[in-house]
Amino acid sequence: MKTIEREKARALRRQGLSVRSIAKKINCSKSSISAWVRDIPLTDEQIDKLKSAQDKGRARAANHFNSSKLKWARIRQQAIDLAKKDIPPGCSLNNLKLIGAALYWAEGYTASRNLFVFANTDPCMIKLMMQFLRKVCNVPFNKLRGRVNIHPTLDIESAQRYWSKISGIPLRQFHKPLLAVSIASKQKRKTLPYGTYRIVISDVMLCSRIKGWIEGLKNWAISSVG
Repeated sequence: MKTIEREKARALRRQGLSVRSIAKKINCSKSSISAWVRDIPLTDEQIDKLKSAQDKGRARAANHFNSSKLKWARIRQQAIDLAKKDIPPGCSLNNLKLIGAALYWAEGYTASRNLFVFANTDPCMIKLMMQFLRKVCNVPFNKLRGRVNIHPTLDIESAQRYWSKISGIPLRQFHKPLLAVSIASKQKRKTLPYGTYRIVISDVMLCSRIKGWIEGLKNWAISSVG
């Protein structure tokens, strides 16, 4: 997928541009643009500013209560709302242990014997992992370390304050930020204004316990096949 072009198209659509105008600006087909921006409705004021009567008609039709787009949006939201109720507001320590171990298995740095490293861009994911570390693993607060990986042109101090508030780890316990300069990071400057956050802990016993829980999950997966 053309990620950069897609983000540009969505930004232009939010500004009220028509599909054909966006296609000309970023040199992509109208069919691609239409697929990328179909979930972004235009306001009545934006529709009135469209030059083409055809574009105005399509935009008004897409915004109609009984349009296919809005019907499916309501169906999807209903499914989300119903599924959300399946997850209880509270979480037992045993469930938190399973969730934390599974998350670290998928997203953590499992190669080290003594260094716990969990990185993510989702603040909710970071908060969940902090609950796992504090409530299940009983990690002493003074052993927790934070680290921000961010593009050097962004506001590094603001990003560190943001992640400190999210994780609860004070800035004095942060490592020096990693400044990303790769091509991939340049593409994510606007979509990741606070960069990526890492929770870092040096503790061989913590790593050993989590690896044991992961092995338990692996055994469960193998024994449950079939």
